[in-house]
Amino acid sequence: MTLAEIVTFDEVVIQCHDAPDPDTIACGFALWRFLSLRGVKVRLIYAGAQITKPNVVLMIKTLNIPLEHVLDLPRPKLLITVDCQYGAGNVTHFECDRFAVFDHHRLEIADSDDLVIFPQLGSCSTLIWDLLRKEKFDFAANAAVTTALVYGLTTDTLEGAESRHPLDRDLAEFAGADMALIKKLKNSALTMDDLQIVARALSSSRLIGAIGALRSQSCDPNLLGFACDIAKQVESFDCCMVYAPHNAGTKLSIRSSAREMRADELAAFITEGVGSGGGTTEKAGGYISTQALAGVSAEGFITAKIEAYQSRYNIIYSNDHNIDFASMPRYCKLPIPVGFAPTIDIFEEGEPICVRTLEGDVDTLASKEVYLMIGIEGEVYPIQRSNFERDYRVLPDRYTLKADYEPTVISRRSGDKKPILPSARSCAAQSSKVVCAAPLARDAKIFTAWDAEKYFSGRIGDYIAAPISGFNDIYIVKREIFHKTYEPV
Repeated sequence: MTLAEIVTFDEVVIQCHDAPDPDTIACGFALWRFLSLRGVKVRLIYAGAQITKPNVVLMIKTLNIPLEHVLDLPRPKLLITVDCQYGAGNVTHFECDRFAVFDHHRLEIADSDDLVIFPQLGSCSTLIWDLLRKEKFDFAANAAVTTALVYGLTTDTLEGAESRHPLDRDLAEFAGADMALIKKLKNSALTMDDLQIVARALSSSRLIGAIGALRSQSCDPNLLGFACDIAKQVESFDCCMVYAPHNAGTKLSIRSSAREMRADELAAFITEGVGSGGGTTEKAGGYISTQALAGVSAEGFITAKIEAYQSRYNIIYSNDHNIDFASMPRYCKLPIPVGFAPTIDIFEEGEPICVRTLEGDVDTLASKEVYLMIGIEGEVYPIQRSNFERDYRVLPDRYTLKADYEPTVISRRSGDKKPILPSARSCAAQSSKVVCAAPLARDAKIFTAWDAEKYFSGRIGDYIAAPISGFNDIYIVKREIFHKTYEPV
């Protein structure tokens, strides 16, 4: 169901889940304002226990959010659940003529055209913000809505640690939110009882390999991040995780202190197939559905996944390896048109920049010696100008790309954001570009010559490759991309 369809209803009820947090409240409030401005008679409600969390109470009061606590509800023509799914265990069931769902969790109910669910997003606030943007909603004239959505994202992604999609990061940097109020709300989140919960979680720590695991009782998810920030300072923990029951599953918070363990990768590995997870290199989080575990205890499942993660990978350093590339088959890169953009065509020389793509953020400097390559699947990566001129020829055409998310470049100094595509041109590989490559027999983490602090991950069947001109320039090519872009010599 689209927002344009919802506007055709005369009366609408928006329902938050039964333990309202800032994310569900922000989503409900944003939709309430959108519909109210278009003349729809709309209510914003929740059931369950009344709200007592100090930051949530302050959020509702300060932003004048018309959230009603109800025990029963006259049958509405349209009932919309936000950050939850109609009929699921964390939301009171009310009869209605028709329902719609806006959520970012895994599908828990029968699918239909009235469900708008994007589990790849870190918060439901991100989903609602993106939908309102597409409807040309005037955020500048509705600062309270902007503030609520940014705060909803902040709390649901553990202050950005669990951001899973570039849209999450775009909302976090969206102008117009009252950051002073958000700071006040973040600093009003703890009660004395919360402090005791954190203390008990810290006392439960156990070491699994080089990863610390801590169990907490059910609590506000932000407490998990607070406890994890403390635990990661333990000398014997290369990485740590705090987990707790949450709604109909288990919430995770992860912190990494070692370059060989990416927090977002560990979160994705643990939750794959049973929930969702993501974040950044050092901070991440996730959610595991109890239903998806099919009777296995969450603690036993998490322990097994932590052990499996640590034994899964070969770790390869481009400047220190003994891989015999010379004996591998040789491949020539096909002259398929791809894109490139000199970084100085986007920002001035010396500007620290972040390249934002679906694969994550990559930091570099704008320089006449650094280009950005855009692959056939929309993947973006830096390349030295000298290597580009050696391996590629420039084509006369502008470059176009159809992708779910258009890659952008952000100045780390000013925050200015610019798209890559307007500066992009087409190019194709020189016929002389030959690499030695072979499929991985085991998952691997590759530290490339480009970045000694961040690794690229490869799965079994992906290709590890290096140009014949230098076997220290190691990189990974996803198997589906490799077979489209290389052929045997």
